[in-house]
Amino acid sequence: MCFESAEMCRKARQAEEARRGKLADGLKRRDQSSAPARPRTWLSRVIQPALAVLLLGLAAEGQAGLSGPALVGSVTIVQVNADATFMFTGQCRGNTANFSTTLSNFNVSNVTAATLEGLSLPGQGPGQCLSQQGGEDLTVVTVVTPQFMNQNGVVNAGHVVILYVVP
Repeated sequence: MCFESAEMCRKARQAEEARRGKLADGLKRRDQSSAPARPRTWLSRVIQPALAVLLLGLAAEGQAGLSGPALVGSVTIVQVNADATFMFTGQCRGNTANFSTTLSNFNVSNVTAATLEGLSLPGQGPGQCLSQQGGEDLTVVTVVTPQFMNQNGVVNAGHVVILYVVP
């Protein structure tokens, strides 16, 4: 209730309504701010590396004859006549570990994520990973299915874990 003049009561009411409106607008702006961008950044910095470690653990668990350090990265396989070229781009112990090899009598059109797992890569261990000179035998142990694509004679696997074969 207002005991001053009607004009003063009206101005006080308008000021109060304006203050409430600014408060509501501020809350709306805060809700619409770049809040969704922060979780994506957090996800990419925390969850993806954690997922890679988890995949490595799952890949190594129960795999007799396989050992780390793991090579984690992506694979591209391209059909070349009756053979195929296998190209790995990734890391081992935080260092670049890229290599390429020829797969003899290999048909890329039949490759799935599941059939790529278990693929033997003899003598392809990169230097500075398990040993200084490299040349150890490797085996593909995990291929992340949602990041796998086989199209027109080319296989792309975005996330792959490769381990060393223990002699």
